[in-house]
Amino acid sequence: MNFKRIELIFFIAFIALDIFLFISYSQKDDAVISTTKSTNENSLSSVLKSIKGDQITYGELSNKKGKGYYISSSTKNNLQESISSLQNQTVSYQNHKIVGVFEDSIKIKKSSSPQDTLNTVVSDETKIVDGQSYKYNKNLSTKNTVVYTQIIRGTPVYMPNGQIRFTIRNGYVTGYSQGILDDVEILQQRPIISQERAVIWLYQYNKLMNNSSVEWVNLGYTKLLTVNNNIVYIPTWVIGVKSNSTGNVQYRRINAFSGAIMDESDSIN
Repeated sequence: MNFKRIELIFFIAFIALDIFLFISYSQKDDAVISTTKSTNENSLSSVLKSIKGDQITYGELSNKKGKGYYISSSTKNNLQESISSLQNQTVSYQNHKIVGVFEDSIKIKKSSSPQDTLNTVVSDETKIVDGQSYKYNKNLSTKNTVVYTQIIRGTPVYMPNGQIRFTIRNGYVTGYSQGILDDVEILQQRPIISQERAVIWLYQYNKLMNNSSVEWVNLGYTKLLTVNNNIVYIPTWVIGVKSNSTGNVQYRRINAFSGAIMDESDSIN
């Protein structure tokens, strides 16, 4: 085991201690959710009713718990070395990302399912580097930007440095930016909270506005901290919340290990 890995594990140990202390404190102040363990299910149901009472709608939420991993990735990557393999595009390397502009714009055949066109592009090694590591993400995509997220151990990366972002103009793909998590290391496995619990925590943190709807709740990797040229990522419940009055969608993040609200200054797209 090398020094870098040992150092990262020590940092994770400190994080784990913080999570333990957070949970211990939360359990003492858990009257908002549950007064006793024997009435916990009824209390959770009561909180969900309160959410609906505040005109906040949501779909079916799973109460299934699971396990997830801390992972780390180098702040540097090998994308720049792969630029020479790309064809029929003007390519530059900016802020650890490839930025490409296609010589001939690519027509999206069906606007409601852009992946039908772009899956072929992503799998073409002369157009995209290591495209098989990415998957179309409908929730992060808009009419002007189609997003593919890198998949690590079955979990998508909800940060720009693990995404391909295609630019769409008048129904044509003109170019893209691509970031990748490289030299990924699995650091530690821990239990994760359920999808249902994540939404309840979000409500308790007053991060669910009245007259809104929870559009989706997905598990993905987001940045936790940077240590010695390595970025540590953590499983995160990423929640899309739409205002019913404006139609705007906000992204909220809940630490899937502890239930803590996460810094909103780090963009997920």
